Amino acid sequence: TTLAHSAEATPYRYGQNLDIAKVISIDVPNSSLCEVVTATMTYRNSAGDVEVLDYEQLSSACTSQS
Repeated sequence: TTLAHSAEATPYRYGQNLDIAKVISIDVPNSSLCEVVTATMTYRNSAGDVEVLDYEQLSSACTSQS
């Protein structure tokens, strides 16, 4: 978690090219509702720098609803 706090999150833009060499962590907030949530991915780029990216996705509740 120290790595995630060392870099400020950049919001993902549709079509943005990402330089991801290794994913360090993905944090998705819990929600009991099927809704769009903001997830945060912390990763290393090909230069070895740690980057943090915010992006939107459906909550896990959407996959468990029928």
